[in-house]
Amino acid sequence: MPIQHPLIDLSYINEISGGDEGYIREVVGIFVDTMASGMPKLTDLIRNSGDFDSIQKQAHFLKSSAGIIKITGVYDNLVKIDLLSKQRTGLDEIKQSLNVIITNYNEALPFLIAGRS
Repeated sequence: MPIQHPLIDLSYINEISGGDEGYIREVVGIFVDTMASGMPKLTDLIRNSGDFDSIQKQAHFLKSSAGIIKITGVYDNLVKIDLLSKQRTGLDEIKQSLNVIITNYNEALPFLIAGRS
């Protein structure tokens, strides 16, 4: 069953997979698993550490997956966090970007989970 939600854009993965639903489910599963471990780490770093180097590394890591499985606002805000943390500035903007990521990802997550099985 194809994943359908207004926040989720699977056009890139559909294109590179040739519409292979098994492959798409596998990649969605990897994305969900990556985000499940990576988002709490990024959240903790941003909210509790202020360590720009670690924030940048974690945002950069998650950005790779978010460029394939696109959820509105997630990739763009990870790019913003990556850039700002490289510049060692904008912690308030970084926190705002994180909030958008968390909100949109959590809204899309049930649809991704349903679509991976």
